[in-house]
Amino acid sequence: MNPFPITASLIAIISMSAASTAEVDFFDIRLGGGMLSDTFKGSSSTTITDNDSDVSTTSDSGTDGRDSDGNFRGQLQFVWGNLGTYGGLILGGGVAVNQAQFDNDAQEADVTTPVVNFLIGYGFAVSNYWHVELTPFIGAGRSYYSVQDKGSSSTSKEWESYYEYGAKVGTYLNMESGLQVGIEIPYLVGRFEPEYEHNDEANTYTVSDSRRNQGFGVLLTVGMRL
Repeated sequence: MNPFPITASLIAIISMSAASTAEVDFFDIRLGGGMLSDTFKGSSSTTITDNDSDVSTTSDSGTDGRDSDGNFRGQLQFVWGNLGTYGGLILGGGVAVNQAQFDNDAQEADVTTPVVNFLIGYGFAVSNYWHVELTPFIGAGRSYYSVQDKGSSSTSKEWESYYEYGAKVGTYLNMESGLQVGIEIPYLVGRFEPEYEHNDEANTYTVSDSRRNQGFGVLLTVGMRL
């Protein structure tokens, strides 16, 4: 799905309206999920050690990177807004879990990342039941990096520091009952530096990576207005 037409439409709603048709003060609880960008960039350093514990080769790659085969996000957010005639402040925070999957002929890997994030931005009420938001965000967590070489019986598992930042555009529709549904288009940059090992019959491979996940995603949300 190409998020650019959706993003442009949401921004156009804000820019073409001189004033809001509603004033809304709210506190929302939102549960969301969807896809993040599959693009991963970075570099890596690989050290090969033979069975006699002698380092035989160390190689560095400044442009190494492999896109994931799937990158998903689930999140729970608490968002407050005070939207007046010309919009207003949006504040929020929550928790999320990202999971990226990689698979090729040699290895398979999973990266599971719990993260705590905070957001602050601008919201605009089109009506009492429909509003849009533009909110930069920042977050930090830990990436659980599990790598298995398909020619080896061992699996390397590591926890590594992770941080993310970006911005999202979202639109939300509220029912009389308080039920809310929405769609969000985040542009997210997430960074972590995993280190892991795998081996074959002759050697142990120690890999130190620097990884950056960057790009647009699409999330659907369902929530409750309190």
